[in-house]
This record gives sequence, C-alpha cells and structure tokens, in this order.
Amino acid sequence: MILASADDHLSVGAAQGVGAELDREACRAAGIPVVQRPLGGGTVWVDRRHLNYFLVMPHGTGLRRPAQVLELLGPVLCAWHRYFGLDVRLVGHQDLWLGQRKLGGTGAATIGCSLVLGGSLLLDGDWRAFVGCIAVPSTGFRRELERALEESLGLWTHFLPRLPTRAELRQALLHALAAAGWNPRVEEGPNAAERLAMAGAELEAPDWQQPGRRRVAHGIKIKDRSFLTERHWSDGSFLRVWTEDGSYRRVLCSAWPEDCATALTGCGRDAALAALERCLDRDRAQLWRARLEATAVWTEG
Repeated sequence: MILASADDHLSVGAAQGVGAELDREACRAAGIPVVQRPLGGGTVWVDRRHLNYFLVMPHGTGLRRPAQVLELLGPVLCAWHRYFGLDVRLVGHQDLWLGQRKLGGTGAATIGCSLVLGGSLLLDGDWRAFVGCIAVPSTGFRRELERALEESLGLWTHFLPRLPTRAELRQALLHALAAAGWNPRVEEGPNAAERLAMAGAELEAPDWQQPGRRRVAHGIKIKDRSFLTERHWSDGSFLRVWTEDGSYRRVLCSAWPEDCATALTGCGRDAALAALERCLDRDRAQLWRARLEATAVWTEG
C-alpha cells in the first residue's frame, strides 16, 4: 500500500495523441509538465492537493485480471470514505460518487507480475489549470468545461469542515483493508530505484507530433456517462453538447433560438427530433438532429 502526492502535472495515456488532447503552448506557459505513461486510459490531472493511493497485489493472491481487483477492493474504498462521513457509492465500477458528484476515480492494470489498483482522493484544489491546458475548439468550450467540472466533480473540502491528516487517512485505509481480511505492507514512498525511474519519465518529453485522435471525439469526458463536445460547420454554425446519463444536460447552438436549447435540456437521445420540431421547421429540425448525433457522445469507446 502506497499513499503519495505529486506536484501538479498532466498524465496522458499511452494510446493518446498528446497534441490532439493538450494545448502545448498553454502547458508551457503555465509551467505544467506533461508525462505520457506506458499504460492506457485518458488524460489525468494530478494536483498536489490530491492524495494518490496504490494497492499492489503481487503474484500469488489468486487475482488474475484488473477487473477482479476493482470488484474486490471497490467496497473497501467505499468503507474508507465512509469512515470520514462521506457516503460514497461505486459508479461504473471505477468512480466514487457522493450524490451526483464524482469524488474520486480508480483504475487497475497489470504491471509485471503484479496487479495494481491506483486512485486519487480529491481532497482540495480547482480545475482552472487543467482546463487551461486542454486543446479546445473555442474559448466558450473552455468556459463550459470549467463549469461542467465544477458542477460534476466534488472535493472533500466541499463536504467536510476539516480535512483529515495523511496519518488519519492512512490509518482509516488500513482499518478498511483489515476489515476485509487484508494485512498490507505499507510503503512510505518510492525507493531510490523508483525515484530514478520517475525522474527519467519526467525528463522524457512526450511526442507532441505523434499521430492520434482525441480519446473522446470532438471533446472530453467529464465523468462516467458524461461528455462535453463541440463541432463547427462550414456554414459558420457550431453546436456544443453536454450529455449526462443518457440525456442532454446542456446544449448551445449558434443557429437556434434559446427555446430549442431549453426544449432539449433533460431530453433523451431518442426524443431530440420531437423537441427540435417544437421550435424549428421540419427540415431544419432534421438537419440539426443529424448534427446532434454527429456531435454528442454517450459512452466511452
């Protein structure tokens, strides 16, 4: 078991095109380092005010697949949060939500002969530096992204009058693991060889010219089943769509009256055409229904 924090940086998945996901000049101007990890997944913002945790399951535990680790340890992570009065639940097998806000995320992978579960506690922080580094199609998209993150992600400081100390967090996790029958060895931090490997990774600049598409076409994932996307057309119009849990959370179009966006709010995917026909003629409604389909993202992958 390892608990650790790190200076602010961006971690990009192995299969991602760094230049497609991030604004290189913005990262440089803000002094935000970018690391491309050898594992998959999307872009991760690592904030010095978050606490990262890693549970390493060595060979011999009987676990063979990352999904097994998530299934086994998900309840332990929920118990860890509940120790501090945060009644979280698992969403999408990987995220920890309190109400409708994501309070943390996890991931699992095979590294060498071990299975590793890693995650983060969003203790404190803000999203402005992260939002400023994302490659965006417009300044309006950047503003909406910051708004979406503020509304969708939670910090422990939102819910607790006092943040627990690192020692309190460590002890609570040990207690939750012990209750589930685990007796982990605690590592206080990386050893000399691991620190050397970390320094090497930081010095190895990502390939900004690497061909690749965005992990989420035309946008970014906000949380499980929630995406913000934007497309522009040659006629000068644009469409910005925030989907959440199978419905339109918020939509903005340069070619519509405001009541169209209002009609779509909370509307399911299959009901979009009927909603548009209440404020547009049939031909325009069908055109924009097709453009909605081309823009909106509902699931990852």
